[in-house]
Amino acid sequence: MTHPLDSFFAPKSIAVIGASRDATKIPGTLLSFLRKNGFPGALYPINPNYDDIDGLRCWPSVASVGGPIDLAVLVIPAKAVLPALEDCAAAGVLNAIIISSGFAEEGGESAAIQRKITALAKRTGLRVCGPNAQGYFNEPLKIAATFSPTVEVKPGAPKLIATHKRVGVAAQSGGIGFAIGHRAQALGLPLSIVISTGNESDLGAGEVLDYMVQDVNTDVILLFIEGIRDPEIFNAAAERAARMGKPIVAIKVGRSPAGARASALHTASIAGSPAAYDAMFARHGFIVTDDIDEAVTIAAILTTAPPPTGDRVAVVTTSGGGGIWAADALSMAGLRLPELCEPMQAAIRKLIPSYGAARNPVDITAQAVHSGGLQKTLEMLTASDEVDSIVVVISLSNETRIPFKPAELKAVLDAQTKPVLFWSYTLPSAFARTGFADCGAVVLSNLSQLATALRKVTSRSLATGAGDWLRLDT
Repeated sequence: MTHPLDSFFAPKSIAVIGASRDATKIPGTLLSFLRKNGFPGALYPINPNYDDIDGLRCWPSVASVGGPIDLAVLVIPAKAVLPALEDCAAAGVLNAIIISSGFAEEGGESAAIQRKITALAKRTGLRVCGPNAQGYFNEPLKIAATFSPTVEVKPGAPKLIATHKRVGVAAQSGGIGFAIGHRAQALGLPLSIVISTGNESDLGAGEVLDYMVQDVNTDVILLFIEGIRDPEIFNAAAERAARMGKPIVAIKVGRSPAGARASALHTASIAGSPAAYDAMFARHGFIVTDDIDEAVTIAAILTTAPPPTGDRVAVVTTSGGGGIWAADALSMAGLRLPELCEPMQAAIRKLIPSYGAARNPVDITAQAVHSGGLQKTLEMLTASDEVDSIVVVISLSNETRIPFKPAELKAVLDAQTKPVLFWSYTLPSAFARTGFADCGAVVLSNLSQLATALRKVTSRSLATGAGDWLRLDT
């Protein structure tokens, strides 16, 4: 199935207007990132001052290329942008990203230039992202059309991959959008597309959302919203996501008077009524949060675990104090911790020392980790219909081992029918994060975010029907 933005997000050819040999500056950085990330298509640096850049032929203008250009990335002074867009339209370029700033966010004549950009896009059919954008990163297709340092290739650096499902991020703020993607990758969540739409002179958040909803590489969508300029398109895309069962996590800023003023100065966005946005989000089943790490934690649960079918949680802990703390956090978040039935408690007591506890929280103690009690307790609770989610409280600071046999942990996670989540009350080591990611789990280190995220995921699951999310596996 084709989409109007296919040539934008999956271009076969890219021109970098204003490309530079200096990789320490934005024009050079952007070209370097495109090359180092392995863009497989034709790449055309555009700068009349160079014959080549690091062995790549440089062209004086887009017209001189003489071939089709799907996407032009403009990294030039603001006053040169409008003439460059005219050249792009005349040369048959299909799409453009304006990295340059200094338009509607400045007001006056700068805002008038942005209005001319909008008019040009409507007149010529050239699709324009920005200005004041940071570009995008399409990880599956190896397209790094951005200068964000989060996409820099670091040979030899370990890369966590805890799931085959991917997270897409759309933000009007480039810095925050790529920060969300960066934090997701740090937990082991692969990305599909991360995009900054900037001032949205033409291409808006609604059209980007519409693309991500139909994108087979995007399983969960994270939005960072200052204001929505294309509400009809946005609503239609959100309705489509709800029908498909594709979760959307939204952060809406500009809720306070001070935040609204800052939003207007940042991307010239009209923040709108917080109540109106909340009503729209609720109507479409969005999961709403105000915290960047909570948003990523929600995405981690959605992409690594099946949907919970109820609000009953079992806590399994190697630390008595940590288990009590987790019980408090989960209860205060609105989840229930039922006492386990006597037969289940009896079965667990056979696996743990006499000074442990089997009621819920289940304190297996550190001793039971070494005897296999942790693994067997998890297997029993996973098979039980008494609880709907499991939170494991554990120390993962060790740099040489984890408290599970990887093959056995992977078997539990592969067969899970309910979320099994892990909170490390010590700072998790890189060794532990990698080991858990290899088994299909993320390691979470903020208890309150875990508890709130699980409650929000549970609430949406109960409101929409857990079966909808199972479609993400197909």
